[in-house]
Amino acid sequence: MRQFARPFPITRLSLEARVLYTGFLLFLVLGFVSSAWLYADSFGGLSGRGSAEYYRGSTAPTPAPVAADDAGGPALELPDEGPAPEPLRLEKPARQVMETFHFHLFTVPVVLLIVGHLFMLTSLSVRLKVGVITEASVATFIHLLAPLLVRFGGAHWGWLMPVSVVGAALGWLPMLVWPLWEMWRPVPAGAPEG
Repeated sequence: MRQFARPFPITRLSLEARVLYTGFLLFLVLGFVSSAWLYADSFGGLSGRGSAEYYRGSTAPTPAPVAADDAGGPALELPDEGPAPEPLRLEKPARQVMETFHFHLFTVPVVLLIVGHLFMLTSLSVRLKVGVITEASVATFIHLLAPLLVRFGGAHWGWLMPVSVVGAALGWLPMLVWPLWEMWRPVPAGAPEG
């Protein structure tokens, strides 16, 4: 921890520390990729309406049952029914939303703390580091609160989900990628570190 009390360049970390931190950051990058997939699958993209339907449910009709073709009866020519109806979404139970919030409230800040400390070791200016860390922290906090606001406050809060996702990505990605680049970039001989 003394590295963070009196920061020194991330390039001066020992090889084993750089390998460990690289593994940690790469796992987080994969986590963000899987989060993007889950987000798109759950909400259908960056849509406030999609997030409102995910948490509050929708009233889309369920599709009619389809008869099997091998029923043995005569073949019927039926008119095209058009596009398939959207699936019915049930409202997320209040307890499920609160449990997810509870779990994320204890885990996400710990990861933010670790990633923020690694980012603090980079050679970027203090002003830029403070800005990125602040932006990531605020956007992450909003993203943690957004499901509660949508589920308990109303569908009009749905816009917070896509806005907070974009905001969190803009804050977290530099904190993940920049330390990786700076840890492993070639440093010219005789160049001052940091």
